[in-house]
Amino acid sequence: MIIVSNIVSFLLLTYIANSFLIKKYSKEKSFIYFFLAIITISVFNYNGGSPIKAIFILVIYFIYTFLLFKGDIIKKLLVIIPYFLIQIITELLVGFILGHISIIELTRNVLSSGYVFGIVISIIISILFTFVYVYILNNIKFHYFPKYTWLIFILPIITIVLLIDVDDYFKLFNSHINIFVNIIGLALSNLILFIIFLLVINSSNIKIELKIEKQKKEFIKSKVKLLSQHYDYNFQFLHNLLHTCNELNMLLNNSKTKEAMNLLNQLTETTYKEFNAIYSNSFILNYVINNNLNQIIENKIDIKTVIEYNLFDIFDFDTQLSLFEYLLDISINSCLKSDIKNRIIIIKSGIYANNIFLKLTIPDQSINKNEIENELMKFLDNISYSLSIKTLSCSYVDIAIFIKNNN
Repeated sequence: MIIVSNIVSFLLLTYIANSFLIKKYSKEKSFIYFFLAIITISVFNYNGGSPIKAIFILVIYFIYTFLLFKGDIIKKLLVIIPYFLIQIITELLVGFILGHISIIELTRNVLSSGYVFGIVISIIISILFTFVYVYILNNIKFHYFPKYTWLIFILPIITIVLLIDVDDYFKLFNSHINIFVNIIGLALSNLILFIIFLLVINSSNIKIELKIEKQKKEFIKSKVKLLSQHYDYNFQFLHNLLHTCNELNMLLNNSKTKEAMNLLNQLTETTYKEFNAIYSNSFILNYVINNNLNQIIENKIDIKTVIEYNLFDIFDFDTQLSLFEYLLDISINSCLKSDIKNRIIIIKSGIYANNIFLKLTIPDQSINKNEIENELMKFLDNISYSLSIKTLSCSYVDIAIFIKNNN
């Protein structure tokens, strides 16, 4: 009957793991590991339980789960610790119940009817717990684990250590019922706190998902707005182009070739500058530039973008938008204050020495490094970055932000 109990225990552990983790191996190879684990446990645990054997079984659970399944360590612990704790609680409950049924002889003889009856009850309780626990796990979102998640295992582990340290708990609990009530209450409280902790994590994950959905919604709205801006701009551009073409046609009809060439060169230059202004390799930067396009064109500001790296997924949508708006704002203001003839803003991004860099080249108009650092802290909070401001020899300044690339 011990062997049957071991098989059922590993089947239930496997069921929980399959519901929560991903298998590493094929069914055939997984069955071989399952069979080896059963043989190992059965040989070691043939004559009944003891504290040392309980520790050994827990170690086998860890090896079995970590060897056969993929997933975060936290997720694997969420499979092993609660299941092992309920096994101990079940064994204590069964021992207490059998000790108070006079018609059943309480013995450690694995072949006795009382021992077999106890194992059957233990299996039934374990099966019920397993289905309830799997139901809870399947209805809790575990996409993001808070940094404090490991705290969830402290009390259950302490309880497990205390319970497996008791050797003859049959005799102890039956002679001191208050000890039984206290320990069972402690163990059950741990399980309840464990479930509450899982629900807190679930609530936190739901909030994160809602935030992501909100950002997606805002992103879609921004796309719609950007498309509308593109339509308005394209309409205006085509209207101006049609007007310019008419002028060219009139000049050519009047044999004013020189004036026509000048107008064509002007059209080419305008088209080139405005295309560079509205197109970059970053959707959010495109959006920000388009929002300020009228001001850029009216003040004859040229924008050049070299976005070699646009995976700024370390920021959420709002942060990226706010960061680019701030950087473009200081760039435009610097151009407006500048007396130089060619007002140019150059925006670059890429990877350098395992760092993501975002660099602005703008007219040098008394850039305040401390002020920029204070503003950037609002966007780059909890992110490791460095700021470099370097004055160039041509009345321009480089503002470079270096962010540690963890990919």
